[in-house]
Amino acid sequence: MRRLVPLLLLLVTTRVAAQATERPCPTGAALTASVPPPADAMPGMAMPGASASSAVVQQDSARHEIRIVAGPFRIAAMAHESDDMMMMDTPVLRVAWPATGWVRGYSVQLCDGDAVGGKALAQGMVHHVGLANYNRRELLYPMVERLMAAGKETPRVSLPGNVGVPLTRGDTLGLYSAFHDVDGHTVERAYVIVTLPWIAAGKAHPIVVMPFFADANSVIGGTSAWDLKPGRSEQRSEFIMPLNGSLLALGGHVHDYARSVRLEDAENGKVLVKLDTKLTSDGHLISLGKRVFGFHEEGLPLVANHRYRIVAVYYNPTGQMLKQGGMASMAGAFVPDDVAEWPHLDPRNADVQRDIASVGAHDMVQ
Repeated sequence: MRRLVPLLLLLVTTRVAAQATERPCPTGAALTASVPPPADAMPGMAMPGASASSAVVQQDSARHEIRIVAGPFRIAAMAHESDDMMMMDTPVLRVAWPATGWVRGYSVQLCDGDAVGGKALAQGMVHHVGLANYNRRELLYPMVERLMAAGKETPRVSLPGNVGVPLTRGDTLGLYSAFHDVDGHTVERAYVIVTLPWIAAGKAHPIVVMPFFADANSVIGGTSAWDLKPGRSEQRSEFIMPLNGSLLALGGHVHDYARSVRLEDAENGKVLVKLDTKLTSDGHLISLGKRVFGFHEEGLPLVANHRYRIVAVYYNPTGQMLKQGGMASMAGAFVPDDVAEWPHLDPRNADVQRDIASVGAHDMVQ
C-alpha cells in the first residue's frame, strides 16, 4: 500500500461544478503538437514511454483557466491480479507556474493522443494524478506542499469565488500520475490535462486558504501505513500547531476495517472533529465522512504552540496481523491568521530532501 497525501482541493472543501462545463479533449494531432518531446528524449523512439513524456502549461485568459498538459504515456494491458500490479507510475514532470494569483479548483482529464477526433479515455484508468509545489512547505511536516490530488472518482471541484490558494509566477510544480488499463487494451499515447480555474492578481482579493494535512503515522519519504493487529486497535500521533488559523473543512483517508479517525485537543482530550466510516458487513471501506465548518467565522480555530492529536480506530476481524493494513490521515482547507507566518521550506533539510526524492512514489488517493 502507498501513502496517501490528500490535499486541500481533494476531499472536503467545496462546491462541485457540473462535469458538463469541462472542455472536450483535443484531437490526437493537437495533443501531440502541444506537448513537444523533452530535450533529452532519444531521437527515433517508436514507443512513447516514460522517458518520452513531458508537460507544458497553457494559460487561457478568456476562460480564467491554466492547464497543464502532459504525455504521452503508454498504458499497457496487464493481468488484473492486484492494484499494485496494474498501476503504472509516470515520472514526475516539472513545470513553471505562469502567473501570480490564486487557484480556485481543479479537474483532470485523460485523453487519447491517437484519436483523429477529440476522445476522452475512461476515467477509471486514472489511479491518481497529483501536483506538488516545490516552493512551499506543508504546514505540519518538513515536506513540499501537495497542491492537489485526484483519483478516478474525483469530480471537478471549484472553490467559492472569494476563496483561493495562492501561487506565484515562477513557482515550480511537479505533476505525478499513475494509470491502469480497464478493459485489457493497451493505449499507446495517453495525455493528462489538469485544468485549474484561476484568479489573476489584481482582479480580486480572495480569502487565502492553504492545505492542511495531518497523519496518524507520518513517515517522510516512505509509507505511513502500519501493520494492523487483530481486534480493536488505535494509532495516534501528536503535532504542535506552528501558527494560528481556522479549519474550514476536513476530510481524510483510511483503509478497510477503520471505524473512525478524529482530531483531538491533546492538552485536554477534547474531541474536535470525528469522522466515521461506512463499511460493508465484512469491514471493507465504503466511505469516510467529512466535515465542512464554513468559509467565514464558522471555522474551527487551531491555536499556535498548542498540541493536537490524530487518532485512528480500527477493528480487524480477520484474526491475523495485516501487513501495512492500517493508514489514516486528515486533510482539508485551512485559513491562517497571517500567511506570512507559514513555515519556511528549507531545501537543505534532510527530511525535505527525502520527501522530494519520494514525490510520486508514496503519493496516492483512495
